[in-house]
Amino acid sequence: MNEEKLRLRLSVTPEVMEFIKDIKEDHHFGNNGDVISYIVMEYKRLKNEQWSLNYITEAVMKTLTDSINENLREELKRIRLGTNNTDRNTQIIIELFNGLMFNQNINDIITTDVLEQPGIKTAREFVQEQIENKRQRRLDWESKQKKK
Repeated sequence: MNEEKLRLRLSVTPEVMEFIKDIKEDHHFGNNGDVISYIVMEYKRLKNEQWSLNYITEAVMKTLTDSINENLREELKRIRLGTNNTDRNTQIIIELFNGLMFNQNINDIITTDVLEQPGIKTAREFVQEQIENKRQRRLDWESKQKKK
């Protein structure tokens, strides 16, 4: 393919001229114009390649960000639902104790820092054990999911 060529007169540093000669020898070009054309085309190719890499990087980053956001959204939803459940249960307990205190004609209480009843200690230990068991079951489930 014989393309129309335009004449160009340039001045270059000795270092650039040496570089042109090296490329001319390495690629067996017949003249310096072909070397300059090669360098320009190579530059264009690399610029397009760089753009492609930037585009791919941005696409991958967006995909990762979206995935992380979705995972966080799911985790936050679980936390919110758990918190709502805890708030509801706490309110129920407060209402039950209020009714119990009213029926028993109890006007005031003694706090656990002053005197803790054995039943409270039993309840604390039971709840702590339930939390630990639930956590272990969740860790086991997550471990199985990772193996799949």
